[in-house]
Parts: sequence; structure tokens; C-alpha cells
Amino acid sequence: MAVEQFLMNTHFTALSITTGQRWVALHNDNGESGTGTVDNGNAGNAGQISDFVQLGDLETWQNVESPMQQPDNRMVVNSEGKLYAWGRNNSGCLGLSDTTQRTSPVQVGTDTDWLEAANTGGCCVAIKVDGTLWTWGDNSAGQLGTGNTTARQSPAQVGSDTDWAHGLPTGINHDFQVAMKNDGGIYYSGSGTGGLSTVSSFTQIGSEEGFKDAIMIGTGVVAFK
Repeated sequence: MAVEQFLMNTHFTALSITTGQRWVALHNDNGESGTGTVDNGNAGNAGQISDFVQLGDLETWQNVESPMQQPDNRMVVNSEGKLYAWGRNNSGCLGLSDTTQRTSPVQVGTDTDWLEAANTGGCCVAIKVDGTLWTWGDNSAGQLGTGNTTARQSPAQVGSDTDWAHGLPTGINHDFQVAMKNDGGIYYSGSGTGGLSTVSSFTQIGSEEGFKDAIMIGTGVVAFK
């Protein structure tokens, strides 16, 4: 069974991972609810959801999404290790080989060894159970970490390292990506922020290691030992 290490509720409680049905309500401007509808601000907010609706009939969803994800789309790994995406698809950030918006969950490829994945504005960062790092979407600032600025509309492995532990979604700040390795070192790629230089390959932030958890808050990193 493939599961993400961190719960959607908070990173810092002893709550357990839950597997079951997925229910959604309220905001749905870009089809991010996954119910097949969308509200574009017309027709009396016809796409908004005023009561909870079950998302399909799958019972393998988990409460393992990061609260810092981009709000206009979803990137979800279920208990079977399958990766699903839906919502806004700017720059191909859904990983479905196009830029077409989706209003219902669509499986990304056929792999069943995904550990976690998260939207970061117009790009995405994901990790497989073997510890490899994968990115896709907008790459205008080198934020995919692939050594260039070529955008990708489907998952592409970053290097050959197999010691990646966690991707830190940066919300609407889509010009850089942040990820943590098993040794607790934290790395970034893309536009420089906080005095960092712009790079197109994942580069460690400072020299400190041993962090057990970390989360992005805006453009800042909060890490814990």
C-alpha cells in the first residue's frame, strides 16, 4: 500500500491515515471539486456545491493531501498508489500530456507506485515509493529541477537519486519547487527567493540536515527537528 507520510489535517498531530470515500462541498471555480461541474461566475454560480457530494464510488481515497497545495486543482495519490488529477491545467500541471481542464478525477498514467504528489501553482512535485523525485508543468524559471527551462506536460524523473522523502507544495508561488531528502536536507529549484540564486537543478538550502518535517508558508520554509 502506498501512502503519503503527512496528513491533510496537519503535519504535527498523531491522527491516523484514513482510507475511504471522498466527499466535497463549496468552492468549485475550476472544477477542483471533481464532480464534473464547474462554476465560471455565471448562471447563478451553478457549479458551486452547497451540500456535500460524494466523489464517484471509489473508496480508496486518503486524508493525505498537503494543506498548502494550489487551490484550483487537485493532485491525489490513493491507497493503491495510483495518481489522480483534476481541475485547472495551466502549463500541463495535471500531468495528462495536455493543457485541458478536467472536472472529474483522471488517472495520471498507469503507475501504481506513487507515494505523494502536490500541485504548486503551475507545476507539480511528486515522489514514488522508491524515493525518486518527479516534476512536471511550468518550467519558466527552472523550477522542475531538470537542468533546463523546458515545460513538461507529463511526469519526468529528476536525476537518479532515490533518497527523496517529501515534496513541499508552495501554493500559488509556481516559480520554484522545494523538496526534502531522507537525511532531512531541504532542496529547491527555480527562481531565487530569500537571497537564493535562481537554479534549474535541485540545490540544498544552506547546509543544515536532520529535519524531520517541513512545510512552506507563503515563500518561507518552516522546518522541525
